[in-house]
Amino acid sequence: MLHNRLLLSCLFFCLIGCGGTSENTLEVYPVSGAVTVDGEALPNVSVTFFPEKPTKGNGGFGATDETGNFTLKDRDQRDGVAEGTYRVLFTRLVKADGTPIGSDQMAADVEAKNSLPEKYNDPGQSPMTATVTKSNEPFKFELKTK
Repeated sequence: MLHNRLLLSCLFFCLIGCGGTSENTLEVYPVSGAVTVDGEALPNVSVTFFPEKPTKGNGGFGATDETGNFTLKDRDQRDGVAEGTYRVLFTRLVKADGTPIGSDQMAADVEAKNSLPEKYNDPGQSPMTATVTKSNEPFKFELKTK
């Protein structure tokens, strides 16, 4: 009986999570920018735009290239995100020795850890925000680890 209740609860929460506004019904606008960490451009920094209320949509994600530049896609792989205000989150997963994760490796398999301060990956604490409009200049984010 407990197993059935647990299964139903999980199903209920999954359905609630699927009930968000589909970005396909919202117009998206291109978003790009650059990230530096302690003044240095780093590759493989995950950048997530997490919508703040009342912004509609599901936000977007991207990763920095070798020069620290990124572009965002929404969850439907469209270029950009919906107009609104976002809390911006950053993560950079590396192996325990600080080296990058290989393209053929899974983060869990190599016991990857986030090399950035956790405040940058917490929607309640990240000091970084961005407002997306119909026409956006590239965003610039300067993260500090010290």
